Amino acid sequence: MSVSAIDGRAADALILRIAQRDMSALESLYNAMYREIYGYLFSMLGGDRSGAEDLAQDTFVRVWKYAPKFSPMGQGRAWVYRIAGRLALNALGNRSPCTEELTDSIPDSSDVEERALDAQAAAQALAALTPDEREIVTLHAVAGLSLREIAEMTGRPLGTIKWKHAEAIKKLRSLLGEGFGREGTE
Repeated sequence: MSVSAIDGRAADALILRIAQRDMSALESLYNAMYREIYGYLFSMLGGDRSGAEDLAQDTFVRVWKYAPKFSPMGQGRAWVYRIAGRLALNALGNRSPCTEELTDSIPDSSDVEERALDAQAAAQALAALTPDEREIVTLHAVAGLSLREIAEMTGRPLGTIKWKHAEAIKKLRSLLGEGFGREGTE
């Protein structure tokens, strides 16, 4: 689980500065959040590195564009994730997720090959989830958001998020084996 270098209130402050067209604030937000946004998008797109890079860049372009409409409530990080999530869902609607061939660049080592196959299996399992399920799982597992934060961010009831998360974890367990997804949910 990743820990953000910036919390929601600090993100709020940066977004408010971005709304005033402060480029250094955009740079600070980008530096604080790019890796986690990229990781979230990479998971959402089923392992499409190029697509994740493009959408991560587009996310921050849209942060710049829409910052004047932002309302600070301590949810600045969630607002950036919402932008990224919408871009990912739009991209998924326009094309099927791709998984890059991992074996082309793997050195001749059985340990590395086994890890690459595990990563490929995880990417394929994530791609088998519905976009809603994939969004919830990646926000929880990759971005480190609690299910309560995901509910607030998406505007959906906490019970719905918990149910969808549990269903997604069941699917992933059946695809990947029983050891998957034993972490806490709150």
